Amino acid sequence: MISLALKIDAKDARIIYVFKVLKSHGISSVREPTIHKIFYYLVKNKLSVKFDFYEERKFSYELKERLDKLTEKGYLKRIYLVERLGGIYVPMYLITDKGLSFLEKKGRIAKRDAKIIEKVLGVIIGKVKSKKRKSKRR
Repeated sequence: MISLALKIDAKDARIIYVFKVLKSHGISSVREPTIHKIFYYLVKNKLSVKFDFYEERKFSYELKERLDKLTEKGYLKRIYLVERLGGIYVPMYLITDKGLSFLEKKGRIAKRDAKIIEKVLGVIIGKVKSKKRKSKRR
């Protein structure tokens, strides 16, 4: 298990920034597996901070621990979605006011990384919206 410091570092700031960008696109909460997939693609697109992933599952234990830490510190909030009646609870995360105010200070994120995050999320969100439009037409 990775021991994570109590202080918010560069990786944590990028996690929070991803939630800020998602919120700016009208996406207020995100399923945990989706967060892992987003960071998998961000790392593949040369984000300056790295997470180790299990390729076949697109899952990172370090990212999971950091989500837990950011939730404990109040930067993110965890809620649960009930997938099926009497069944599966899926953790979802959303950014809090504390998370948003953390990012207001300049220099929290390198401009290069901010551009990568915005570009990759723009592509992902565009694909998701396109799929939803196609499925509504059927």
